[in-house]
Amino acid sequence: MLAKTHIVAGVTAATVVAVVTHHPLSPAVLISGGLAGLAPDLDHPQALMTRKIPGASLIAGAAQQSGLIRHRGVLHSILFLWLTGWIGWRALTTAMSHGLWAIAVMLHLTSLMLAGIHAWQHGWLAGGLWAWYAGYGSHLLVDSWNTTGVQWFWPWASKVHFPWPNITVGTWPETVVRWGMVAALAVWHWPDALIVAAVAEGIYREMH
Repeated sequence: MLAKTHIVAGVTAATVVAVVTHHPLSPAVLISGGLAGLAPDLDHPQALMTRKIPGASLIAGAAQQSGLIRHRGVLHSILFLWLTGWIGWRALTTAMSHGLWAIAVMLHLTSLMLAGIHAWQHGWLAGGLWAWYAGYGSHLLVDSWNTTGVQWFWPWASKVHFPWPNITVGTWPETVVRWGMVAALAVWHWPDALIVAAVAEGIYREMH
């Protein structure tokens, strides 16, 4: 799916988890969900997040050419979802006071992104972690609606593919699904739907 769809799905999933688990709907939660929604596509050299991180496109391209990774493979698995949350997040918290501001400058992230980093530094790490899991998982779920499916259970080669709605990337059904997620959230918890739409658009503009 397109980056816009994955950001909306990630922020929506993080919002739902925050409401259900009674975590505050902080910038850390919203931004974690949105960025996690993009993260699995780091296995594609032309993906939005890959192009944003210096050198990532070259690494992803070389890894694909060597056969080390493939799109919708290991990075789109439950195993990698767990690894990024459990190992990556702990490394991130250790480096929190020293590294995140440097990362933000390197990626040219401003305004909304820096607000999220500031929130991380002020005690919302638990909510951000669950938001990361929710956002990352939403990517796997949404891509399972794609015509090719996702290798959820890597290293097993079989892919998870939902026969409906069987969406081709970039077509109008994807747009319907993207706005449908916001609409469904509005029916359930309408003030948060406005927040999701605004934050998702902000993340996309910052990353694009």
